[in-house]
Amino acid sequence: MALFDLTDKRLQPAVLGRPATDADRSAALAAVRRQITEVLRRPLLAIGWDQVVGGDALTALDAAGQVVTVEVIEVLDSTALLLAMARATNTALTGRDQLASRYPGAQPAFEQDWADFRGSMPVGSEPGPRLTLIATEIADDVRTCLGMVADSGVELHELRVRSTEDGRVLVSVELLRTDVTGQALELNGQTAAAAEGSDDPLPDDATVPTPVVAQSPAPQDGPQDDAPVAASPAGANSGHRLDAAVLGAEPTVPSGEASERALADIAQTLETPATLVWLRRRRGIDHRATLAADGTITLADGTSYRDPSTAANAAQNTQDIDGWRVWRVGVGGPSLRELLA
Repeated sequence: MALFDLTDKRLQPAVLGRPATDADRSAALAAVRRQITEVLRRPLLAIGWDQVVGGDALTALDAAGQVVTVEVIEVLDSTALLLAMARATNTALTGRDQLASRYPGAQPAFEQDWADFRGSMPVGSEPGPRLTLIATEIADDVRTCLGMVADSGVELHELRVRSTEDGRVLVSVELLRTDVTGQALELNGQTAAAAEGSDDPLPDDATVPTPVVAQSPAPQDGPQDDAPVAASPAGANSGHRLDAAVLGAEPTVPSGEASERALADIAQTLETPATLVWLRRRRGIDHRATLAADGTITLADGTSYRDPSTAANAAQNTQDIDGWRVWRVGVGGPSLRELLA
């Protein structure tokens, strides 16, 4: 459940307590792993956990008998997403004998527990997502393609951990939906922009994924004997972040003549042409542009803009980004907002 503060007739994300310590986050992740079916509110027959980069992955059977993967990790960026999707694709091909060999108690225990689990499920149970990801940090490059990710049979949950003055640790697990992706980007961006310069200044090779994962029909009577699961294409009604409703962010200087004049004034104080950098290494964002003496911003693809926010949105293929906050003069230099007179 999302919780907001209403300030000046605008919804702002409510912040309870203070950022959790590394120890509290680790404890929360461990608790989520132990209580995964309660967290997801979804019946699963757990087969076994494996360590993966940045967390752990569970192989399980869902109510329809589909082999699924649940990963609980710390940071989900585009690279981690692609690796998780590749692992889930391989896991989906696991046969019955392989599952039984991994199950605690081996074949006899697996057969009995699977029969009990299947018997407790409603007739005609629908298969759930093939891959479920729970992460404490989700990069913007993943959020922007959430519609395509969801249509590929992947479900994303954001785990937030906060500490209170009286020693309590508050944990929330929120399902990210395609109809609120734009809102999630803006609300996260308001706090992330303040820390823009704190990321590692070295560029990153991460790229925005265009993920496609085969969605398989559920077996009628549970997992088959070492037979690969037939694939079917993703749904035709593919969504995209730009189709979703967006809660408009307010730029530092509204687009128009005022923005053009302010940017030109800043350019006159700099040695031009100046390099503008929008760098968020952990989030896979690395954009470079050139600021001319007349206040024109030229992106790497050659397109030019007179407004920082318009340029930022064009560079990231998104909307409602405050370019005055994200563009900096050089790596680690001041933001355009900080240079406003």
